[in-house]
Amino acid sequence: MHERFSDRARHAMALANLEAGKLNHTGLRPAHLMLGLIAEGECVATEALRLLDVDLDEVRAEVSVRIGKGEAEGSIGRRAQTEELRAVINLAIQEARKLNHRHVGTEHLILGLFAHGESIPARVLRDHGLNLDQLREKTLALLRSATEPSHDPAHSPRGDLEWVHQQELAKAFRSPTFWHTLILAVDSANRLGAGEIEPPHLLLALMRDPANGLADLLAEKGVTVDWLRKRLSAD
Repeated sequence: MHERFSDRARHAMALANLEAGKLNHTGLRPAHLMLGLIAEGECVATEALRLLDVDLDEVRAEVSVRIGKGEAEGSIGRRAQTEELRAVINLAIQEARKLNHRHVGTEHLILGLFAHGESIPARVLRDHGLNLDQLREKTLALLRSATEPSHDPAHSPRGDLEWVHQQELAKAFRSPTFWHTLILAVDSANRLGAGEIEPPHLLLALMRDPANGLADLLAEKGVTVDWLRKRLSAD
């Protein structure tokens, strides 16, 4: 199903998985997706909410409180989607089809979250005075004004080839090894005080995993985890 997602929608889903981990939850729920969209930050979904005078920090805090903390401490890897989240994604796909969009973007995900009226995000957004028609209208206005709409690959500077890459990326999302590396990269970025993951953090993550043999290979050339970490800290 995720082969249909845009880059930002995929990123939001990955961030939702990380948010679920922070809250010690084993299953991926609509609330985690809302937190993932807010964490993604620079996307149509969050921009539409900002233009509707929604305080995203308040929404994040309220959603976090309502979903609460779980008991699956230390759980890593990709979490299974709950039935409720699958329903939200199906609603997002329907929104994309109504608009004749070829891929599901963050704009469709936020509409899907709101359309699922009993989800925590929908209740929180209603408490902030929003309704689905308002959100849909603002979202469509943003898409009409965009110079390179992310929902339409015809506007991509890389053309259809970008979506081939996305299909390959979707396979990686199903790999426990991929998620293990990503978690190590997040940890490396946090240790270095970085606000987001950069390629050097991925290299550190790969070197920290003894299973892939990369650390041993680079050590032959004098490149170690400690050496690389010190160089990055110096920069």
